[in-house]
Amino acid sequence: MLDQMFKGLNIGGTNCLTATGTIPCAPVGTVNSAGVLQTGAMHLRSALQTQTNLANGNYVGLATTLNTLTNAVSGSRSGSVLVYNGFPENFIKTNPQVSSAVMETNLGHANYHSLQTQVSLRPTAGVSTQLTYTWSRNLGMAPGEGPNGTGATFTDPTNQAADYSLLSTHREHVVVNYGTFELPIGPRKLLFGKSTGIAARLIENWQASWIVNLSSGPPLSVSAQNMLFGLGVPDVVGPFDRKDYRAAWANGAPSGNIFTDANSQPLYTRVKDPQCTNSGIVAPSLQAFCTLNAIRNSSGQVVLQTPLPGNRGTLGRNPIEGLGTWSADMAMQKRVQIAESKSFTLRVDARNIFNHPTPAIPGTFATTGGTADLNLQSTVPFGIFSTKAGNRSFQLKARVDF
Repeated sequence: MLDQMFKGLNIGGTNCLTATGTIPCAPVGTVNSAGVLQTGAMHLRSALQTQTNLANGNYVGLATTLNTLTNAVSGSRSGSVLVYNGFPENFIKTNPQVSSAVMETNLGHANYHSLQTQVSLRPTAGVSTQLTYTWSRNLGMAPGEGPNGTGATFTDPTNQAADYSLLSTHREHVVVNYGTFELPIGPRKLLFGKSTGIAARLIENWQASWIVNLSSGPPLSVSAQNMLFGLGVPDVVGPFDRKDYRAAWANGAPSGNIFTDANSQPLYTRVKDPQCTNSGIVAPSLQAFCTLNAIRNSSGQVVLQTPLPGNRGTLGRNPIEGLGTWSADMAMQKRVQIAESKSFTLRVDARNIFNHPTPAIPGTFATTGGTADLNLQSTVPFGIFSTKAGNRSFQLKARVDF
């Protein structure tokens, strides 16, 4: 097919790659100055526009290039190479005249299951509080939800059920506690119960309140390059326990990692994917252009790698529970009764009273951006997170009621 598509065209440039070196290029179907028959595959491996996608198994990118490829002989119009030898304009792209098309429909569904408990203490000795605990599982098939909550389509439109997994809104455990405490000070209270006049007005009606939120982390996906399938995930080829991990951020360090050993050192590192040097997968002339990565553990064993071309990764979507969060807000207010129908209230609110920093993972209470880098193709350390959120802040309020 490539010989037919490129017949009479030179898309390889001046030097065509072979297993033993380079040779002068000539139009496909002819013999070059060295007496070598020029083939379409030879030119596809040699063209700057196509060799990287071919080396990395990125056939979506390769097809997109072929759909728009031009050549001095075939003409300058986008896609002129495709139609030069009689291939139809929609041979690769169904509707090439349409830049983009949107279909509004409801293709996804979700199932939410939970155990919800609640304990309440009505005002007793000035204390009232409520504690709720939710143990849940939020599963679904959301075509608009990609890794870590990003928008995307189905991984494989012909097998939509394979995308049924934890949703980005899933939190296995959530605990919320809030309450108020009226200080036992003032008339008819434990302390200074017999006070009167101005002194009584100043020491009575002090109230403290709090809200505490604790939550499990959101589900996270490990991303790999798409190998014909969208939302690419890696193949598990070694001991990779997705539930057994230790997160650490050393005091004063600019970043942390969710995969660390007992000494808080990163457990995994990126290495060149073994398929890049496998001549049965990547032609020797293209191996220098292969940029695929794999993940190696501290023992030197590759545990995750890019799926082979035409294969879907075995790790699945959203397999890792991200870092949990907790926050505590408190407030103190004083109400002064000026007259029977008039009062003055002064209130101080403290958000994140303990000044507890939280690694900013999208979808949690801290939503300022930043997440653990779990993309095989990134250049930063695997599992690194470098953004924190949640500084302590105070707010002063005054109110007059009449």
